[in-house]
Amino acid sequence: MRVTLAALLADAWALFRRDADLLLRVAGLFFFVPTYALLLLVGPLPMPDADIADTQARAQKWMTALDGWVGDYGLGSVAAYAITYFGLAVLFCLFLDAERPTVAAAVQRAGRRFPRFILAMVVVSIPAGAGMYILLLPGLWLMSRFMLAGPLLFAQPRMGAMQAVRRSWRMTRPAQLSLLGAIVTVYLAAILTGQPFMLLSRWLGGEGGGNPVGVAIVEALAAGVAMLTQLAGALIAVAAYRRLSRAAG
Repeated sequence: MRVTLAALLADAWALFRRDADLLLRVAGLFFFVPTYALLLLVGPLPMPDADIADTQARAQKWMTALDGWVGDYGLGSVAAYAITYFGLAVLFCLFLDAERPTVAAAVQRAGRRFPRFILAMVVVSIPAGAGMYILLLPGLWLMSRFMLAGPLLFAQPRMGAMQAVRRSWRMTRPAQLSLLGAIVTVYLAAILTGQPFMLLSRWLGGEGGGNPVGVAIVEALAAGVAMLTQLAGALIAVAAYRRLSRAAG
């Protein structure tokens, strides 16, 4: 079975059309709500002050500000991301568990497998995050190569976290360009669609006169965009796993 960008997008769209009501309810709870909470309640991550010429003083001020940010928002941010990853685990369980569980059963199974799942996601995020920090494209490529780590843990429930990461690397090798294209498509869609809302939110909160109602509305739209792109990424991962597992089998 061929794995092309067009095929992956078509498969993901078919999954969405078939189960849109279920997907939007799950994504709304696990993707939209925590993202919206982060946008509304968490302050921006402090950055080094370029106006301070002395490197040591700039680093010290930044570390102090970062320590304060972690104290104020760290626990809430971790909780929001954990909820988002749990929702991702629920979606993978719904579509890839051999027993086709109900939503309630999928939540229970996702909870039991969540420690392995979150371990795999942390392991994957280290090289992918470092790659995106240095150069964007290598980071996105690494994300595409580790895309199947999560799906594998639910399609093959006896598999361990590190085994799933290694297996994803091997399985994605024949289709790495198509998978990279899918990741880039989702990433660009998120940036191009969501960034205008984020810029408008900052303007409304500052130069626009500090309009809290306007900020809340615009950030809800930004959270909606984030929810849809997270959902698209999950469905593409499901489609990629199904096609690659059939090709390998």
